[in-house]
Amino acid sequence: MAEQSLPHEHEKVMRLSPQQCSIISTAVAENFGAGANVWLFGSRVDDAARGGDIDLYIEPATENAEEIVESKLRFLVTMYKKLGEQKIDVVIRRQGCKENLPIYTIAKQTGIKLS
Repeated sequence: MAEQSLPHEHEKVMRLSPQQCSIISTAVAENFGAGANVWLFGSRVDDAARGGDIDLYIEPATENAEEIVESKLRFLVTMYKKLGEQKIDVVIRRQGCKENLPIYTIAKQTGIKLS
């Protein structure tokens, strides 16, 4: 079943501003490749929740493990510079990864696709 992103998906229940979503999407593309996808999941997609870290699920455009580690570090530095010091959790699923951890499914099913 193909993932679909609704045109107004950012208007779903989400506790991030459009500017924050844009910053995240841009940083993901710059650090993980233009073909990378990112979902926001966890408490930030629950309007009734308070506080909470920013949970991101990323499918990078590359499958090179060393590049992904470097990209993750650059991405987190960018996030801290642009969003301030917040707790940001990043789950990455490498292309071609045959293992399907429950967190991958939960993030995609309950999350909001940002890019």
